[in-house]
Amino acid sequence: MWARVNVGQLEEIISRPKALIINNIQYPKSIFGISWSDIERKAIGIVPYVYSGTRKNEMFYKHREESPDVRENSVVVNYINIVRDINEIKTKMKNQINEVLSASLSQTDWVVIRKADTGKEAPVDLAQWRTDLRARAVELENAIDGASSVGELENLNIQEWPRNPR
Repeated sequence: MWARVNVGQLEEIISRPKALIINNIQYPKSIFGISWSDIERKAIGIVPYVYSGTRKNEMFYKHREESPDVRENSVVVNYINIVRDINEIKTKMKNQINEVLSASLSQTDWVVIRKADTGKEAPVDLAQWRTDLRARAVELENAIDGASSVGELENLNIQEWPRNPR
């Protein structure tokens, strides 16, 4: 990304290469390619638009407010991560666990239904897998309920489940 600046003021943020008119001069979008250097672009008021800081996980943080800082050779945007309400995070995480649990179990529901309908036995390890999956969901929900900080919730890393239910 680039920014068009004039006398230390941000005039425009340029997210994609495009043709520009600056001081009544038409410039092709190729000025954003390798045929132009940063020094040449700076001479016409175009500088890199860069980010500083880390964008944190949206489940735990919101309102990544960006405040552009016009510098000599760039415009720098600082990320500001604001912690979400812990109860909102807990609810969202438990909902996600239940959605994943439901989706995972639904993949083998037909085997359970087949057994009820026809009496044909399910694979021996299937019932244990389903039990382990439910138990892991309960463990995760209990850990979520027991967490007292956003950092503890972040460390639970629920995105890894149910690949390894135990």
